[in-house]
Amino acid sequence: MGIVQKAVDYFTRRSTVSIEEYFCKLQVDYVYRKFAIETCIDLIANAMSKAEFKSYEKGKNKKNEMYYRLNVSPNKKTNATEFRKKLIRRLIYYNEVLIVSPSDSSSELFIADSWNVKEYGLKENIFSQVQISNTVLDHEFKESDVIYFEYADEQIRQLVDAYYTAYGKLISSAMNVYKRSNARRLVLKGNLFRPQDGNTQSEINEMMTAQFKQFMEADNAGAVFQLQEGYTLDDISGNAQSNSRDIKNLIDDIFEMTSAAFHVPKNLFKGDMSGLSDQVDAFLMFEINFIAELIQDAFNASIYEMDEYLAGDYLRVDTTMIKVVGFKEMVEAGDKAIGSGQYTINEMRERGGNDRVDDPRADKIYITKNYDDATKGGDANDNNENNSSSKK
Repeated sequence: MGIVQKAVDYFTRRSTVSIEEYFCKLQVDYVYRKFAIETCIDLIANAMSKAEFKSYEKGKNKKNEMYYRLNVSPNKKTNATEFRKKLIRRLIYYNEVLIVSPSDSSSELFIADSWNVKEYGLKENIFSQVQISNTVLDHEFKESDVIYFEYADEQIRQLVDAYYTAYGKLISSAMNVYKRSNARRLVLKGNLFRPQDGNTQSEINEMMTAQFKQFMEADNAGAVFQLQEGYTLDDISGNAQSNSRDIKNLIDDIFEMTSAAFHVPKNLFKGDMSGLSDQVDAFLMFEINFIAELIQDAFNASIYEMDEYLAGDYLRVDTTMIKVVGFKEMVEAGDKAIGSGQYTINEMRERGGNDRVDDPRADKIYITKNYDDATKGGDANDNNENNSSSKK
């Protein structure tokens, strides 16, 4: 075989890679990271979908237009749950969210997909080329005309990606070791004298692969291989076999690191129900309440002037409905909440998923004698009332 042919065969073998093989390599490096981040996003978004955005006027809770936009339908194309999930996804993936109303006459709220921004140190930033789906708005927005906020100073997702770069290689390597350790290795002995050129060797390899395919595949319940006379087949695989434990441990490291980055308890991330109440409490404390306050502050700073806010006009994100409470615990908590004047009967009915009642007593504040002025004393009052009634 000539030098030219050898060169062609060598470079052809090195450069030819099937699309399926290339895609599988990308998939190994991507699928676990994608799964981990998507799981965190879904947990955070699903929790935030249970929060209630409450609007206040002069310090009193009012179901006004802003309440409707944030809890029912931000715009005519999106409901509140879809809006919040997109907001969380955008916040985590890109570290920032821009919410705009297309025009001054519209109260609809849209999450922008892309935009340009001119940043200034001492005056308002200017947002332009704001794109919503496939529509680019043709006017600029001042910072006071939009709702803009960032998740963190550094993009956590990029830090996760950087961390995963090394672990992706380790996982791929562990998979290759596992496959090599459990692969069958056979030696075919016989009269194998043949021309040592690339084409001939390729044809023989193709023939041997076709002959051994059914014989070597693990999915076959049984297989027969016709071995020609003068040939012997020796198995040199050995008995030492590797298990997939190392691969699983590396993947678990990725999952635990990702859940820690987004403050999602690792047991909650993995679907482990042990200690669920404590996990949810930690999740609410370290992640959900932070995001709720971030959104709440951004809306209050953008929608209300200082005088309006100080006069009692503001927005509050209520996350107390996120945690599911059993009926018994809810009744006991409701009894104390109503008796201490924290909630009215109708408010507690709403928290339990029940309808309000028209009885005016259900909207009154009640306080038991246990919470009465300590200088009076419940027993003393009862005795005085009895004494006074007996005198009459």
